[in-house]
Amino acid sequence: MASVPLKLTVLGSGTSMGVPTLACPCRVCASNDPHDKRLRPSVLISRDGQHVVIDTTPDFRQQALRAGLDRLDAILLTHGHADHILGFDDIRPFNLRQRSALPVYGNEETFRVIRRVFSYVFDDKPTLSTVPSVKLNLANSPFELLGIPFIPLPMLHGDMEVLGFRFGRAAYLTDFSKIPDSSLALLQGLDDLVLDALRDTPHPMHQTVDQALAIIQQLKPRRAWFTHIAHDLPHAETNERLRQMGFPHVQLAYDGLQFDVYVDARDEAGRERQAPARITLAGGPPLRRLTTFTSSQAWASRYASYGHASVLAIGNFDGIHLGHQAILRATVERAHALSAVSTVLTFDPSPRKVLRPESAPLRLSTIAQRLGWFNALGIEAAVIMPFTLELSRLSPEEFVEQILVRDLQVKAVLVGENFHFGHKQAGNVKLLNELGARNGFEVVIIPPVECHGEVVSSTIIRREVAEGDVSHAGRLLGRPFALTGEVVTGTGTGRKFTFPTLNLAAEQELLPARGVYITRTVLESETCSHRSVTNIGVRPTFNGSSLSVETHLLNFQPETTPKRIEVRFWERLREEKKFGGPEELRAQIAHDISAANQFFNRLRRFRSNRQLVLSSGREASET
Repeated sequence: MASVPLKLTVLGSGTSMGVPTLACPCRVCASNDPHDKRLRPSVLISRDGQHVVIDTTPDFRQQALRAGLDRLDAILLTHGHADHILGFDDIRPFNLRQRSALPVYGNEETFRVIRRVFSYVFDDKPTLSTVPSVKLNLANSPFELLGIPFIPLPMLHGDMEVLGFRFGRAAYLTDFSKIPDSSLALLQGLDDLVLDALRDTPHPMHQTVDQALAIIQQLKPRRAWFTHIAHDLPHAETNERLRQMGFPHVQLAYDGLQFDVYVDARDEAGRERQAPARITLAGGPPLRRLTTFTSSQAWASRYASYGHASVLAIGNFDGIHLGHQAILRATVERAHALSAVSTVLTFDPSPRKVLRPESAPLRLSTIAQRLGWFNALGIEAAVIMPFTLELSRLSPEEFVEQILVRDLQVKAVLVGENFHFGHKQAGNVKLLNELGARNGFEVVIIPPVECHGEVVSSTIIRREVAEGDVSHAGRLLGRPFALTGEVVTGTGTGRKFTFPTLNLAAEQELLPARGVYITRTVLESETCSHRSVTNIGVRPTFNGSSLSVETHLLNFQPETTPKRIEVRFWERLREEKKFGGPEELRAQIAHDISAANQFFNRLRRFRSNRQLVLSSGREASET
C-alpha cells in the first residue's frame, strides 16, 4: 500500500437539517445548482478496495447507494448528535454481505448515546430480525485502518466533547466550536483540511466562515474545504467571495466531491516497524450474534443469496448438555475453518410430541434457553423448524436434498452417533454419509461424551432431575439445571408466617422432585445471581394442594418484585415435609438457610484454593 493514496469522497456537506431545508423558500433551498443540494455531513475514505466512513447520518443509505459502496470496513463517529448517527441501523447489509462485525471508533460520550438510541443492538439477545453487528473501540489513541494511523483529535462542540480525525496529510473536523492546543499541534503539515463553517452569523457550537478562515490561516493547509454548511451560503457565490477575499485555495465542499489524500512515508514505515496502538474495547455484543429463523427458506434468503454456505448441527438439543456442547463447539470450529455460517437445525415441537405424544419426554429446557446457549457457544444462526406431519413424510433423501442442500447450502453436517432422520426415522448416520458423498458435503459424527465413566444423555438428566438429584444432573449438563419464568402472586403465607418468597411460574415441562434445594437466583435485567433456598411442593404445613416453586433470597431483598427470574439448582437439602405449625417450619427454614450459606462458603473456599494451586503450577512451569 506504500504508494497508494487514500481517496476521500464527501458523502454529505450539509447541516443537521440538510439543504434544501424542509418548508424553506430561500434562494439556496430553491437553487437549481446541484452543489447547493447538501445531505447531512459525512465522508468516505477508501484505499485498495477498503472503505471507512466517518459518521452514519440519517442519509447514510442514500449516500452509500450514491457512492456505489459495496463494502464497509470501519465506522468513525465524531459525536452522538442525531445528524451523525441515525443511519447506524443501515449498516446491516454490510454485516450480512461480509458476515462480520464492523469496528466502530468513537469516544465514550458518543458510545453512551449509541447504546441508548440503539439499545437493541447491544442487548445480546437472539433475534428473528437482523440488527447491526459492531465492536465498539474507544478512540483514545491512534489506531490503524487502511494501512495507516488514524489520529483522533479531541475538540469541543459547545460543552460536548467530540472528535475530529487526521489521516495521512488530511484532516476532517466537523461540528466544533473550539480546538484545544493539544489537537492543533497534530494538524500541522496538511495538504487538505475539511472543517466546519456553518454560516456567517455566530453560532455557539459551530464555526462561522470568518472563524474557519482564521484556523486555516493558523494551520496553513494547501487546500481547505468547508462542510456542515447551512442554507445561508450559496455555493458558487460563496466560493467567488472567498476568492476575492484572497483565499483561492478555500472552497465549499459539495456532495460527491473527491480528492486524493497522500500518506507520509513515515506513517507507512512506522506501520512496518511497530504494532498499532492498542484500542480499548468499550463493550458491545459478540462479533457475531445468533440470528433465528423459522424455516430453511428464510435462512437461504438471508445467507445463500449472498453466497454463504452452512456448517450444520442437527438435533433436539434439549438441555444443551456436555454431549450437545461438544457437537456445537465442533460446528463453530468447522464453520470457521470453512468460512461458513455455523448453524443449528432443530425442531419445535419435538418430532415425538407430534408423532407419539403419549411417549414424548418432558422437556428440560425452553426454546429461549436453548437459543441463549446456542448464542453463548458462538453459533451464528438457528433454524427452529416447526415439526409437522408434512415434514415427517419427507424421505431421508428428500430431507437432505430439499432442506440441507437446496436451502441451507450445507458444507458439513455434525451429528451424534444415534442420529436418525426422514420418514419413520429411516435415515441413520450410514445413509447420511452416503448422501453427503453424493451431494458434496462432509459428515462428522461426534462420539458420545462421558462424565466419570457415564455416557451423558438427556434421558439420564431427566431421570436425575425428576428424582431430585440436581447436583448429578448439573455435572452432566456442565452447569446447574435451571427453571425460568414469571414471578406470580402467592398466597402470602411465607411473608406472613415464615420468610418472604418469590413464586415462580416455571416455563419448563420438567420440575425437580418435591423438596428443598440450595439454589442461586438471577433477577430480570441482572447478570449476577443471588444465594437462595427454593422449595418445590404443596406447602403441606398449611394444607396446600397445588404445586408451587417458592424461592427465598438470602441476605438480599429487591426493592420491587421482579417480573421474571431464573432459579439455578445446586443441591437438594431435604424432602418436603409437614411441620406442626409455622414456628417449627420457621426454625427448619432458618436451618436450611444456614446450610445453604455453609455450602456456598465451602464452594468459595474450594474455588479460591483451586485458583491458588493453578497459579502456583503456572509459576513453577515458568521458572
